[in-house]
Amino acid sequence: MGEAARHETRPGRLGPERGLTACERLLDQYGYEPERVTPTRPRLRNCPFHPLATKAPDLVCGMNHAFLSGYLGGLDVNGVRAVLAPEPGECCVRLGTGEADEDVAAADGTPGGR
Repeated sequence: MGEAARHETRPGRLGPERGLTACERLLDQYGYEPERVTPTRPRLRNCPFHPLATKAPDLVCGMNHAFLSGYLGGLDVNGVRAVLAPEPGECCVRLGTGEADEDVAAADGTPGGR
């Protein structure tokens, strides 16, 4: 899907901000309800797979993580990654540059922040 979007839009080199802007179209289309927290970190306010995730969170969150990681890879977004970071009432995957993850980890003392 990421490769198809890249081929269709031909966006050139995608850094974090432009890459996340391109990615937000898909996120919105598939029900993630993205909202920018910072220029390089969207918050995914909804898990489109929530009913399934409550029954099999490891499976569903792992597939969701793989899907979003693959999309970013196909879109060829530089400097952005998808990480598992479950938050109550939100998607279990966080997209960002990794800097926010390090800030959260430093604040709460856990590897990866959660």
